[in-house]
Amino acid sequence: MIRTLDELTPLLQAFSAQERDTILEQAERYNHLLARLPMGGTEKRGEKPETGILALNGASGAGQSYVMKRVATLLEARAITLPRIYLLATRKPRPDEGYKNPYIFVEKTEDGWRDVYHPETVYREDDIYYRYQSRPGAENAILLSDARQARRRIMYLETVIPTLLYIREHDIKGIPAWGDNLRIVYLAAPDGYEWVYRLFNREAEKLDEEAYRRSLLGRLASSLADMELAAAHRIPCVLNHYGKAEQAAEEILRAWGM
Repeated sequence: MIRTLDELTPLLQAFSAQERDTILEQAERYNHLLARLPMGGTEKRGEKPETGILALNGASGAGQSYVMKRVATLLEARAITLPRIYLLATRKPRPDEGYKNPYIFVEKTEDGWRDVYHPETVYREDDIYYRYQSRPGAENAILLSDARQARRRIMYLETVIPTLLYIREHDIKGIPAWGDNLRIVYLAAPDGYEWVYRLFNREAEKLDEEAYRRSLLGRLASSLADMELAAAHRIPCVLNHYGKAEQAAEEILRAWGM
């Protein structure tokens, strides 16, 4: 299912006329970038990896968490486990989140980063492989222990494109650049209107809140910035069509070489 402008229009009414014009321009920009991305799930990619990182990123609203549940189910049927690299995150947990759901939530202290749910655990600079901002005011970090473990077995990482490209290309704290041992897939909605509709319709009842609308506008802009990088670096793309999450999961595995 691809949404039409008529279906999207009611969700845009909470925004100013200028913001609506910008959002529609962003939907068109999304389609332009989507056309530049190579479709990555149509052919099997090389041999099954034995070590390294399998990574997924996508536009906000593309359905990463939902599709990854299908990926886990497919792997379970093959008796394959795919341990996750859990990022440290300084943003506050939402009501439906918790420990390793989806992050290890931490707060900064004089000693380092203290685990919100396990205050006895503090991560210091020596524990950190790479730290970065996923968006303004939200700092994340990858643990050095996880990066070392991924040198011995396959692990899964879900984070932003700039971080994935950086660690793929740079030596960090004695760990060589990942190169081909980091396989990135970009997950996308199949159309710009569909992309905006999914993101805005997720919590449509909150569209009358100014702060929430600002956060959505920020997510649109940051998604397009990541998508621009994905297109420039020819990162394989998998489309998540409405009602076909299992198909997207199968295509992700093919693109990873699994």
